[in-house]
Amino acid sequence: MREKNCIITGGTSGLGLSLVKKFINNGFFVHIIARDNAKIKKLLNYFYERNFKSFNFYQVDLAEESELKKAILQIKSLSEIDVLINNAGALFLKKELNSKGIEKTFVVNYLSHFFLTISLIDLIKKTKNSRIVNISSTFHKFAKLNLDDINFSKNYNGWIAYCNSKLMNILLNYKIGRVYDNSINCYAVNPGWVNTNFGNNNPSSLRFLLNLARNKFAKKPSNVADDIYNLCTGQEYLDYSGKYLLRNKVVKSSNLSYRQDLQDKLWEMSLKMIN
Repeated sequence: MREKNCIITGGTSGLGLSLVKKFINNGFFVHIIARDNAKIKKLLNYFYERNFKSFNFYQVDLAEESELKKAILQIKSLSEIDVLINNAGALFLKKELNSKGIEKTFVVNYLSHFFLTISLIDLIKKTKNSRIVNISSTFHKFAKLNLDDINFSKNYNGWIAYCNSKLMNILLNYKIGRVYDNSINCYAVNPGWVNTNFGNNNPSSLRFLLNLARNKFAKKPSNVADDIYNLCTGQEYLDYSGKYLLRNKVVKSSNLSYRQDLQDKLWEMSLKMIN
């Protein structure tokens, strides 16, 4: 029996790490795309201590297209891809640009995942009942999207950049659903508030408030990982393809996310940016 392949971005901490453990423990070979070398080494030690063998690491800074290209070339040697989880995310309160001069929130949270998905789409498409999961957020509803100025040339706002990126993940999901119809199962997932270290690069006062609220209200990453694993393996979720989900139930996303003109414009713009 063929070992199933799962690709997870941002797989060394938080929800991504819980997803990695969940899929490995359930017989998948997991391909982990992550940036932080120290976290990769720590996870390697964890795997070796438990004699885990069904994994591979690709050290990639998702802000840099050249690094992701190298990983994609290696991943393309696979015969099939069963699951792709576009999970990695970042929040930059101060504006940062990558080596091409593109704002990093846009690249890390959205464009890199677009590039990864489009590059692997044929392998995903040929695999029966394969799944693509695009991690979004309730914060997409606060987006102020201007596709003509993704770099925030005037007034940069890190939170708005983050919200925009999460809206773009939903726009991408809906566009994939339209382009590929029933040949690919894709889901935009709102994981809810997850108790992770996300946002800990913020100022100490904000970090304190985030941690206080997280500890009281947020869900455990392992519980969210259980939901996403079930979504990626359960036959009952095939009818939910192309939808926006919260706790594996179809819910309404923002009105903006349903605009096909925005879906189309983002798609065409993204294709030009990676070619």
